Amino acid sequence: MGVEKQKTDEFHRDARHGQCLNNTCCLKDNKGYSLVELIIVIAIIALIISTVFYSVVMVFGANAKSCANNIQRAIADCKVTTMGRSSAYMELYRDADQNVYTKMYVWDNSGGVYAAAEPQKVGTGRVYVAYTPKGGTETELLAGDTIEIRFDRASGGFAKSAVSGDIYESLHVQAGSKNYEIVLTELTGKSEVNLLP
Repeated sequence: MGVEKQKTDEFHRDARHGQCLNNTCCLKDNKGYSLVELIIVIAIIALIISTVFYSVVMVFGANAKSCANNIQRAIADCKVTTMGRSSAYMELYRDADQNVYTKMYVWDNSGGVYAAAEPQKVGTGRVYVAYTPKGGTETELLAGDTIEIRFDRASGGFAKSAVSGDIYESLHVQAGSKNYEIVLTELTGKSEVNLLP
């Protein structure tokens, strides 16, 4: 009877520290994680972080591409309007909220003035936009800044801005890791978007 009591006491004492299977008690070692488990957890966390980082970079890169293409499209539309119906010019500007817009002005023969079209939002504050005048240096387009792009109706090439007197060689658009350059060819009035390395 003393032996049974001793076995029961051992059973209860060991059951507090481990599992009991088939009335056989065993101690379980719960001192921490194994090296393999830690490596697997770290690998999973690294994979999740890299996926999120890549997604953010892709979103910002898409913003730059969209902005560059929208600006190039607005320039092309302005040229078509100038060469077709009547004289027109385009403004590229950043508003107080840091958003980038284009706005076209078309000559109204009946009123004898340029009539403003609806502004088109082409980029957000997360997009860096800069311009380079002919023979000048790259300058960032800041809040409140406006540049004017005009065309010569006779040749179809770019003409001097009535405000600054500049003809622009290129526009630079960047967001995230993506850089785009809109090359403006003076003689032909052609605009082309190029991805920079």
